[in-house]
Amino acid sequence: MVKTSGDDRTALAGRTIRRAGKGLGLGVYDERRVKIVATLGPASSSRETLTALFQAGVDVVRINAAHGSPDERAQMIDDVRSTSAELGRMVPILFDLRGLKIRTGPLANGERIPVARGSKLEIVNTPEPTTATRIGIDYPALFDAIQVGSRILISDGLIELLVESITGHVAICQVGRGGQLLGRQGVTLPGAPIRGGSLTEVDRTDLAWGLQQGVDFLGLSFIAEEYDLRLAREFAGGPNGPGLIAKIERPDALANLRAIAGVADGLMVARGDLGVQMAPERVPRAQKDIIKVANELAVPVITATQMLESMITQPVATRAETSDVANAVWDGTDAVMLSAETAVGDYPVEAVLTMGRIIREAERDGPIRSETSAKPLPDREPTQIFADAIARAARELAEQSPVEHIVVFTITGSAVRRVAKYRPRPPIIGVATEESMARRLNLVWGVRATVVPLEDDPDHLFRIAGRQIIDLGLATDGTYALIAGSLPMTRVSGRTNMIHVRRLGT
Repeated sequence: MVKTSGDDRTALAGRTIRRAGKGLGLGVYDERRVKIVATLGPASSSRETLTALFQAGVDVVRINAAHGSPDERAQMIDDVRSTSAELGRMVPILFDLRGLKIRTGPLANGERIPVARGSKLEIVNTPEPTTATRIGIDYPALFDAIQVGSRILISDGLIELLVESITGHVAICQVGRGGQLLGRQGVTLPGAPIRGGSLTEVDRTDLAWGLQQGVDFLGLSFIAEEYDLRLAREFAGGPNGPGLIAKIERPDALANLRAIAGVADGLMVARGDLGVQMAPERVPRAQKDIIKVANELAVPVITATQMLESMITQPVATRAETSDVANAVWDGTDAVMLSAETAVGDYPVEAVLTMGRIIREAERDGPIRSETSAKPLPDREPTQIFADAIARAARELAEQSPVEHIVVFTITGSAVRRVAKYRPRPPIIGVATEESMARRLNLVWGVRATVVPLEDDPDHLFRIAGRQIIDLGLATDGTYALIAGSLPMTRVSGRTNMIHVRRLGT
């Protein structure tokens, strides 16, 4: 097979998108309820590729704080904002903080170095550039954490090094399990004590930078307990700051899962780090447990890591990967994530198209409603109990009437998440008063969001919103919709108190 260039592949994928999306209005991504998160990197940083990714169906972009310079990341953010605006999309940006993540040194231009089993490598505790014989590790306390016989795992455990000797600040390691070594890959030291808190000084600097750039979500790495999120919330500007996504990567986070989910704006099933922090065979159960709690508490959840890993170098997914994505959909995830597949892979657009096809096939028989998503929220205040009852009623009314959309008005996003929790049949259209909230809602299962300024007259507000929804192509003129929200609209979450039926455009 002749391997095409990146530009040729992008152009070919663009033609595929146009054929697949013909006659579908806003594009093929409209059919799906589960969202696609794509990580940006060297393979996806050009405007042309970014446009193709959005047209292929990317709903959320992830930018990793551990990769690229601040200027490069700022350019990515500018390109995401301008490209999505040109396409009439509101694509949220998830800025993933590095946390306590230990990483290898950089490699230029996305290069890869093959590491063979049985070979010897030098390891140092500085982030110097990686070579074929020497790996820099960005962790000054490395030699306090390892000894002769220790294991060093790289890239979610794909590469295993065994420490044979230590002289000064150089360790000689034998490769126990080989693979392709990339730049800035994650390092795990099984059983070793790791110094530092969940929000490092570097994280605080990155967080401040992310706030200046106006990112929509912050990914918080190596969360252990509820306090870690409350601390991050203080630094992130309180309830009016970006949404906080708690990455569940450690066994102690699993032990505190319900408390963490109760204060997070989203969860991520970070299967790569989970799979090296615990036995890999325990990860599937952990994935189901995390999604189950997120569904019950109406918290969006992203399933991540190695979902289409083979597509880094191959144009088609394996059968096992296809099953993996489909099972995440059936588990009840809000979103599935591509990491290296779109950041450094040879086929970023094809990976998104493939993931979209798998999701649509998995959803072919209708919304997936888990037992926990059907449970009422464990609210205590009467107003919140009423709000949850209205969200459940919206689903039941939609099942028993010819409504084609559920339109939910919100300031805080709570009402939209409550409705989405019950996985109704019609698509959900979130109407926010601010663009930042509308973007954040586009992570939630089954939701497309728009912005309408707050009006004193509810009837006038509903009429304006209905016309805008039609003009955007989210619904057709004259179709029936369920309208839900609070009157008056308030910044206090859980105050939904209204539902009625309306023909859009009237």
